[in-house]
Amino acid sequence: MLSNKKKGASTGGSSQALNTIIGRGSCFEGKLTVDNSVRIDGVFKGELACTGELTISQSGEADATLQCKDAYIDGVVSGTVRADKVRLDTQSRFTGKVYTDSFTVSEGAIFHGSCSMENHKKSESPQGGEAAKPHPPKSGPQAQKK
Repeated sequence: MLSNKKKGASTGGSSQALNTIIGRGSCFEGKLTVDNSVRIDGVFKGELACTGELTISQSGEADATLQCKDAYIDGVVSGTVRADKVRLDTQSRFTGKVYTDSFTVSEGAIFHGSCSMENHKKSESPQGGEAAKPHPPKSGPQAQKK
């Protein structure tokens, strides 16, 4: 019923079909795992993992841990996002942590949080973080050149 198999009907030009929609006026709370892409027009609370794109529209809200291939956010998100590419569109309001290889914040978007662009696919180490990493010696400009 929700599978979109028509020619050119996949989201964002990828080969992943949009097969899960949380519609406007709907609220989902819990853990959701999806093979392919997801669109949230309603409210999502919990954990979401999908193999394709995640789109959160202007009417969409998420208080969640989100993991996907690419995330396109134009609604309200509070939580953690792990994706190859994250884009905050003009109406988005994001609070939390982003782990990604590519991060775009459009003019008008609101971002309160942190972004790490290294090893976004690795899980956070409870004892890790910046304090646990050794820092190179600071011996002037030579330490910064390669």
